[in-house]
Amino acid sequence: MPLFLRALPLSLQTYWRYLILLPFLAIAAFVLSVIGGFIPFVSYLVPWAISAFLILMGIRCALAARGHYGTPGFKQLLFASFVYGILNLVIKNIYVLVGWGIMQVMPHFGITINDENVLVSAIVIFSLYGIVLSLFASLIAVPMTEAAAATPRGPTNGYFFGFGAGAFSLFIVMLVWAFGGKFFAFFGEVWTIFAMLVSALLAVSRGEDIPWEWSFDLTYLMGGTLFMAWASSWFFATAVLAWETAGQLQKQDRKDAVEAQRISGDDLRALRKSRQ
Repeated sequence: MPLFLRALPLSLQTYWRYLILLPFLAIAAFVLSVIGGFIPFVSYLVPWAISAFLILMGIRCALAARGHYGTPGFKQLLFASFVYGILNLVIKNIYVLVGWGIMQVMPHFGITINDENVLVSAIVIFSLYGIVLSLFASLIAVPMTEAAAATPRGPTNGYFFGFGAGAFSLFIVMLVWAFGGKFFAFFGEVWTIFAMLVSALLAVSRGEDIPWEWSFDLTYLMGGTLFMAWASSWFFATAVLAWETAGQLQKQDRKDAVEAQRISGDDLRALRKSRQ
């Protein structure tokens, strides 16, 4: 059975933990954004680090649902957030540079963007951008799980352990998240929850009813957000199972290496004995 299907039961156990954590993640993301905005240069990296931090915390929900209760230090999680956030930023900039290069050479092949095809071109470019970032998120998910499960001393196997493990299943889940969430996939369930909390608090402070003044109804808003939260939980659960599989393979490889070394030693001793 594919990994993304085996992760479905774990996604449900992760889901309710993630829902409870969502409001706190939303507030933490806002506070970190404000604090980081006052630090020169770092403010450019903060949004990407926050995105990575939110993923790490979601993965920890899946780890807890799976019975892994290790607690890394906050500094270690923050450092890991910047590591993966910077990697995402690098991938994004590479995509932008490649896209810019393609735009420059297109006229040489008789391809131009005009009023007739600008919308289609924008949709294609934006879709490809989402696919590239989704693919990278799938490749880096197991290393992020290793970091999320680390002790305060850091990941046992480093920040890139299991790179690419389970990528196919993780990418499938990412596509479901992106296209199933529709508009919300570009906004994110954490920031949607934060916007709803802020609008509710403002309404209460003014003595008004909670307005939820959106261009779409509350049912659609909540439904999309709840769906995205579950799809995210599915991604976290899949990442944890892929991480466990990568760990089992590593242990087996080490066992095989030790066994091969032992057999080689026995053969060497037998050879020496035969020469005596």
